[in-house]
Amino acid sequence: MKFLLFIILIIVPSFADSKQRLYNLYQQGNYLAACNLGFQGFPYHKGDEAYISLYAFSCLKADSIDRLAAPIMTLNQTKESRANAAYFSVIVMQKKLLMQALYDNKPIQNLKFPSSTYLLSKVFDLYLKNPQTEQFIKEYQDSSDTRLSYKLYASETNGQKSIAIDEYYDKILTFHHVY
Repeated sequence: MKFLLFIILIIVPSFADSKQRLYNLYQQGNYLAACNLGFQGFPYHKGDEAYISLYAFSCLKADSIDRLAAPIMTLNQTKESRANAAYFSVIVMQKKLLMQALYDNKPIQNLKFPSSTYLLSKVFDLYLKNPQTEQFIKEYQDSSDTRLSYKLYASETNGQKSIAIDEYYDKILTFHHVY
């Protein structure tokens, strides 16, 4: 009995502490670590929509879009949570549609989606305006800042199909994103 009480006293504070650690990692800009911590703690925080939202935004900022499925299904109790779930859903859908377009030559130009400032969403909008179907690497200029440009292309690593977006500032590669 004492052993069980000891285990409970050790485990319970660690779950409470994980929310603060998640918040600290997010505030420090360590989004991948926050995403991983949120993923590990998700089963223990299913009823805590603030935790789940922070976990999901961490994954979004870490380009770990595939980890958004569980939060999308769970965020439904408050107006803000439902809005977050809808936002994450749009980004996941845009990724999947871009994959269909790049790998399967599926025309998606006639689709209408909400826009956001998230990079994948911006490139999705640029693709809809000019799909460049004949080009393997699609090049786009940012409409709000002419010094920014993007390259969109299919990418495969260890048999895993994905899409990549290279972000350029003054024609200098600044970020390479794989979704």
